[in-house]
Amino acid sequence: MLKLPLVLFLLLGTSVAQDQHPLNQLHARTLIVFAPDANGADFKKQLTLIERHSFELSIRNTVVVPISTVSRFGDEKFSFENLPLATAAEQAEARRRFHVQEGQFLVILLDENGAEQIRSAAPVDIHELTASIDSLPTGH
Repeated sequence: MLKLPLVLFLLLGTSVAQDQHPLNQLHARTLIVFAPDANGADFKKQLTLIERHSFELSIRNTVVVPISTVSRFGDEKFSFENLPLATAAEQAEARRRFHVQEGQFLVILLDENGAEQIRSAAPVDIHELTASIDSLPTGH
């Protein structure tokens, strides 16, 4: 089974060369989890919740983008569809774009058009998240 991140990598491989951020190229809902440390309690809790409910997010065309300043880029292995930002520059750009400080934990849900739908400074319950996703119009 070909994983979504590999497909996105192949499709987005030239996006950096074109000076466009990978998050601008997704045609899916995007759940971004910002954290100051990959070992932080909130980050771990959110990713555990996502992992337990990965099927629900996958059928809702939702890609997770975990961003942690103290993690080693690409070392994390998740069992859900995700698009880690591989470079410090990409992570910094995402933080700038969404006004997130390096020491801040934040969960942001973007709809298929890239509009922010949820912003939470605490881990988000997946049932609340899927209910919010289900209430969003599709971006087609």
